[in-house]
Amino acid sequence: MTTIPQQFRETAKKFSRRPALKFKYHGAYISISFKELNHRVEILAKGLKELGIVKGDRAAILSENRSEWVRSDLAILSLGAITVPVHTTVSAQIIKHVLSDSGSRVVFVSNQQQFNKLKLIINDLPDLRFVVYFNLDDTELGVSDKQILSLEELMERGRHDRGELKVDLRGDDVASIIYTSGTTAIPKGVMLTHQNFLVDAKASLLAAPADQHDTLLSFLPLSHVLERTAGYYAPLVCGGSCIAYAESVQNLKKNLQEIKPTILISVPRIFEKVHGGIWDKVKGGSKLKYAIFLWALKQEPKTFKHWLADRLVFKKIRKSLGGRLRFTISGGATLNHKLARFFHRLGILILEGYGLTETSPAVAVNRLDNFKFGTVGPALAGVQLKIDKDKEILVRGETVMKGYYRNPELTREVLDENGWFHTGDLGFLTSDGFLVIIGRKKEMISLSNGKIAWPEQIEITLNNDRLIAQSFVTGDAKSYLTALIIPDWQEVLRILDQLNLDSKEPDQLIREQKLKNLFTERIDKINEQLADWEKIRNFILLPREFSQEKDELTPTLKLRRQIIQKKYQAQIDSLYGA
Repeated sequence: MTTIPQQFRETAKKFSRRPALKFKYHGAYISISFKELNHRVEILAKGLKELGIVKGDRAAILSENRSEWVRSDLAILSLGAITVPVHTTVSAQIIKHVLSDSGSRVVFVSNQQQFNKLKLIINDLPDLRFVVYFNLDDTELGVSDKQILSLEELMERGRHDRGELKVDLRGDDVASIIYTSGTTAIPKGVMLTHQNFLVDAKASLLAAPADQHDTLLSFLPLSHVLERTAGYYAPLVCGGSCIAYAESVQNLKKNLQEIKPTILISVPRIFEKVHGGIWDKVKGGSKLKYAIFLWALKQEPKTFKHWLADRLVFKKIRKSLGGRLRFTISGGATLNHKLARFFHRLGILILEGYGLTETSPAVAVNRLDNFKFGTVGPALAGVQLKIDKDKEILVRGETVMKGYYRNPELTREVLDENGWFHTGDLGFLTSDGFLVIIGRKKEMISLSNGKIAWPEQIEITLNNDRLIAQSFVTGDAKSYLTALIIPDWQEVLRILDQLNLDSKEPDQLIREQKLKNLFTERIDKINEQLADWEKIRNFILLPREFSQEKDELTPTLKLRRQIIQKKYQAQIDSLYGA
């Protein structure tokens, strides 16, 4: 079995002159070829070798998406060392846990913000010997025994080594320890091998082909396994595609128009925001344009009227997203099937998939020529799926992790003697083999009347309302469900005159009874779609969205339920008269 560095070198040789990476430099996108990227990776690997990094050592990357992330990762892997990605959105204490638990000897740090977090914990990391930075203004570490050097200084060390890199590397060697973002407990390290990644990447390419003619715009964090495999190893290392890095989520719209990607990998929350932006623009236009848009959405595909609608309306929307998208992929959380249908009507196909860090990650995904909205598609080639008696999804195959780092007991809890990984997710398979996700086993709500409710499915229904940005459904061991509701304040501000409200500040608006009455009406309407025990009986409005910075969301924007529950316990108790 080939390894990731071997596969990359083969691809780089085959497409040597083609662009491998694109990134912003002084306000404009520039590219680096496969040949040049391979050269830089080799020099950087030799630089790490000069520091004494050897096979099996752990090397962490604390950086946002950028070309240096890829160079560092491939250099680490070329030495047989193990990459430990760290989410840039986590606190200093979580960074400390990841670096300490993994025993990382070197950490690559991107900028001053991340470096400042590292400074707070640097003396609590006895295994850490080197800090390599990309861009810093202040390199002062304080009283510390760590050696600090720039990426260029490390590259310069590598240039002095004229020898050949020789490492005995095998497919079943650990390539990365990825600490799960987790919606519940302290992150645990998932050990994924070169084989895990490559088998999953190649199976993903069979399901959603990408080649040297494709350009992918990357913005989901490379520290998360979805972007790592589907947005980096599959297209670049295996497929020879070009990857362009977005400046930020905030600049995504501008970068889409600059890069004009053919493939985009995202999470449902981003699609929701794009959907909201489309409607904002439509509603902000003339009554005639609004009417034409509604007419266009009603036209059946493959008819003359739909062709006309596409020419008049949909083509312009696609152009605002770059105009060349062949398909997009959604993962990390459940996608509202109505949203998928909306984009499909616009001519943008969203292929929803499913996976976990422990499965490298993709388990199932819809295909370009075989998709079904409301499902996460059939299993990937080589992946075995089984539904247990309690509806838990079990997975077996070469993409399943080697285990949890330094935690054999926890490994035995999820990996049984027959090699089946117990995902903790519940679902079922349709008669034609499409997987449908019900919810997370640990997140199901058991009501006091014995009924079971799945909060994520109810939240998707709530968030489909144009006035609701986010929601959190709770009610475990209670007789009914309640919810924390975050209004879509842009939409609310549009109707303040109708409500005869003067204030525009969310902190004040959530106290207005007229606004509460409006949301009561809308939630009552939503309740008509739900089973009796799923209905939201009471709710409270919150002024601001849940965020990663406050540890309320994972890097793929899933709710961290335990943290939210604990943080808003007083408000939740008030909904039950406590």
